[in-house]
Amino acid sequence: MKMIATLFVVFAVASSAFGQCPVPTPVSGADIGKIAGRWYEISGSTLDLTCVTMDFTPREDGNFNYTTLGSKSDGSKHSRHLLAIRTDNENSFNISDMSTETRYPITFYIADTDYDNYLAMYSCVFLPGSSGLFSGSILSRANSMDDEKHAELFDLLINKVGLTADKIQPITQEYCKY
Repeated sequence: MKMIATLFVVFAVASSAFGQCPVPTPVSGADIGKIAGRWYEISGSTLDLTCVTMDFTPREDGNFNYTTLGSKSDGSKHSRHLLAIRTDNENSFNISDMSTETRYPITFYIADTDYDNYLAMYSCVFLPGSSGLFSGSILSRANSMDDEKHAELFDLLINKVGLTADKIQPITQEYCKY
């Protein structure tokens, strides 16, 4: 009985901490396959990392190997190898850690992109009975972005998607050796 009460409290707290995840309306002409290649993270929630890149490499099964690389403040390298799994929505993909089994799905939603220059996305964690916004990223095919475009995408993620400003911070891309 104590276990059931404990689980109830845990799920109640989790439910109050997470809100609903906004799902973007599928965009005409959306094609998740076009995210393939290298992206530079201009802003995001990648804590204590600089020079962050995200590589989406197509797999034979139609999904992507998703590799995040960056530098830690002590100069050491960071890498994370994930699997980006296509969904029925061309504006989203699910993430699975290839080294561990993900307990709860993490879905990334593309809020806006032209596939050639910029991409704004956010992620949601789905827990039993609730879901919540987790993080956001503003990506560029180059290691910099026009201030006006960045402001537009930041505004989209904060004011339309509902991320808080602490979930999307500038990522240094200066003096990087990729």
